Amino acid sequence: MTVDDGRRRSLVLAPAWPGQPSADELMRSAKAGERPRTDYVELAHAIDADVMDMAYLVNRATWLARAVMRRSGTVPAQVIEAFLLRRRYRHIMARADRLGLPLAGLFKLARSRRDLVLVSVWLSPRKKAVFLRPLRVHSHLKAIVNYSSVQMHHAAERLGVPRAKLHHVLMQADERFWRHDGRPSENLVCAVGAEARDYGTLLEAVRGLDVQVEIAVGSSVFRSGDAALDLGPTFGSILASDLPPNVRLRQQLDHRELRDLYARARLVVVPLQDVDFDAGGTVICEAMMMGRPVVVTHARGQADFIQHRETGMYVPPADPRALRLALEHLLTNREEAERMGRAAKRFAEAHLTLDGWVAAIAEIIRAQAD
Repeated sequence: MTVDDGRRRSLVLAPAWPGQPSADELMRSAKAGERPRTDYVELAHAIDADVMDMAYLVNRATWLARAVMRRSGTVPAQVIEAFLLRRRYRHIMARADRLGLPLAGLFKLARSRRDLVLVSVWLSPRKKAVFLRPLRVHSHLKAIVNYSSVQMHHAAERLGVPRAKLHHVLMQADERFWRHDGRPSENLVCAVGAEARDYGTLLEAVRGLDVQVEIAVGSSVFRSGDAALDLGPTFGSILASDLPPNVRLRQQLDHRELRDLYARARLVVVPLQDVDFDAGGTVICEAMMMGRPVVVTHARGQADFIQHRETGMYVPPADPRALRLALEHLLTNREEAERMGRAAKRFAEAHLTLDGWVAAIAEIIRAQAD
């Protein structure tokens, strides 16, 4: 992934953090079946790119980038490094707003290259939006790939990005990894993830419901001392001991354990705060690829995955009664839930595969820079 053979390779900037597995390690783990393939690793392989991640910063970065990392962190170091080496690479793609927007700003200040491609999740927050309006750094972005159609519309209508530069590509799930093994489901509902989640509404909805609920989060949302669980704006925080007896909290599941949880669950619920980006998209993609119907909060930014009563169900934000009714409906009507799960899987296999995502992004990168 980092061979320097004299050719003009491409560059993929991936969010970096201490302890991050290298691209090669991620690829080896995926080949061993220990985890799904990683999107930026697969993309780098497809376009013959170096990956600028933590391993790159530690082992290959210029002295200046390393000095910046020690003083200011990984994001400024990656931006500076990519700017310094901009003439070395044929294509440059930034995998996060916090990398691509300031890099485009440097390109604009230097009147330098204009072929940077940004894969964006959430442009509307003020600290990001300022790069596009008033600074208009999109003049030095050849393309912005938006996961959310809502954010794509926001970029065009409110931030002044030309629509020709905006591309809507849905999130993805590795179709090779997220596969159901055929086991029968249990009387179980699962919820996964932490970002923008409204677990207060979920807990109120399932209290006393005849179903086991497992909530799996990838990072700590309750403290080890008093086990205070962050439940979002509806309930604030409560003690873990006050959780309904049918609810179990799980932390730091590896990918195989998470796949097992999806397989055992009868359905997946994604309770969201009313945010304007597609929070929960990764979980929705994985669940649909596993053939599970999804009950999801119809937040402002959630518009692209679920066809109501076809592949899952939408419920209003912060409405525990509506959420409970939706869960009861699918738990009681097993045939309808299974039909939705099959439809969800068909949709995922047609629109949400990792291979399809890589092909779409690679085409945008090559088309924009050739």
